[in-house]
Amino acid sequence: MFRFYVALWASKLMLAFYTLIKQPKTDLPGLLASKICPDFLSYIHKPALTITVTGTNGKTTTSTLINDFLKSAGLTTSFNEWGANMQAGYSVNLLRGVNLFNKPKVDCSILEADELTLDENMPKIKPDYILVTNICKDSLRRNGHPENIYNHIEHTLRILGDKTTAVLNANDPISSELGKGNRRIYFGMADARTNPFVNLGKDIAICPRCGGKITYDYRHYRHIGKFRCENCDFKTPHPDYMAEFTDLNDRTMTISGHEYPLISDTIFNAFNVLAAVAILRELGYRENEISSFLSTQKVTDIRETCVEYNGIEYYTFAAKSQNVSAASTVFEYMAKEPSDKDVVLLMDEVQDKNHPTETLSWLYETDYEFLNDPKIKRVIVGGHMYLNHKLRLLLAGVPEDRIVAVEDEADIPLYVDQYGITKVYVLYETDCVTKALNMRDSIVSYVKEGGRK
Repeated sequence: MFRFYVALWASKLMLAFYTLIKQPKTDLPGLLASKICPDFLSYIHKPALTITVTGTNGKTTTSTLINDFLKSAGLTTSFNEWGANMQAGYSVNLLRGVNLFNKPKVDCSILEADELTLDENMPKIKPDYILVTNICKDSLRRNGHPENIYNHIEHTLRILGDKTTAVLNANDPISSELGKGNRRIYFGMADARTNPFVNLGKDIAICPRCGGKITYDYRHYRHIGKFRCENCDFKTPHPDYMAEFTDLNDRTMTISGHEYPLISDTIFNAFNVLAAVAILRELGYRENEISSFLSTQKVTDIRETCVEYNGIEYYTFAAKSQNVSAASTVFEYMAKEPSDKDVVLLMDEVQDKNHPTETLSWLYETDYEFLNDPKIKRVIVGGHMYLNHKLRLLLAGVPEDRIVAVEDEADIPLYVDQYGITKVYVLYETDCVTKALNMRDSIVSYVKEGGRK
């Protein structure tokens, strides 16, 4: 315990310093705490309510909605809103929730959690709820196959047992199988009539129980939908919280008979809202309270921003590279979004010069075919992977005269149009928020100076 208190006091001192210099969004105090006391997460006291949000896609948006609602309801929370979702992040999150004597000083902690390392840390924290947004194909080098992620989450839930409630996506044939030894709460969505285009692949091909063929009554995107096995009783579980009607155009969703506002017109963010509503209803909050709160919300600025100039809207829009499902879903949205637009791809990772990217294979599993749409007037790519993106776009059928590929990303603003379009989307790797904002602002500045003639 002596090492724990040294770690607690030292990390709190470091956190106070970063707060003083107005840089509180850092997990360095948590890293220090774990170095001094490797079992820091076991010793630190937790508040009365701890909620963990994990899964391949949607963690940041869902956990932010939950945290912000609880704060609006009068609770005090600890939450890493910048997405520090591994051991150091958990440590700094929880140390902000206790005083110098390790006594809880907040009502609840909301933990966005990396799914791959969940079983290393959550048994020490023992959260009351683990919400799993989905399990999809992600970084090949880091996460491998979705089954690997499933095994890590399932191992965590098995260790925690029935003291932890699993909140699961009934429309996901992978993650809906989790937590057989836990209390389980399901959220699901009826056919939203989004008419998904044909994807190159799904993240699950055969029944996990018998190996039979999985068929769908409808799909929202990729493998997420109402499913059943042709050979056994594997099928979509009955949701405890069901979105009977979803209108993406009007941005409303009816869940268990009550209408809620949506934070965007994307199907994946509709699922994030649905997941947040499910856990908040489970905590006992009333429909009207949640609905009123959601009417004030929008997608977090680290996922989407927009500025307008001279009749054109300029967006930054997160689209994870190496994450086949996330990138394909965003590309599908680009095809369905009805405006005439230019799309800028800034989806290369920031790596050292000797390892500029993880792997090229994700390009060929991602549905670039969605970008072959007449409403997308120009696809502009730049950076060290620009020729790889151009080749993939050509293979997807995008006409060469609608592709602009430049090695120097600084040249991208020279090629964004200002005539015949109403929107520009800068799609960016989620670790490059500042880079995307700078690119968007450079495009707007260039247009203000006269732009393309």
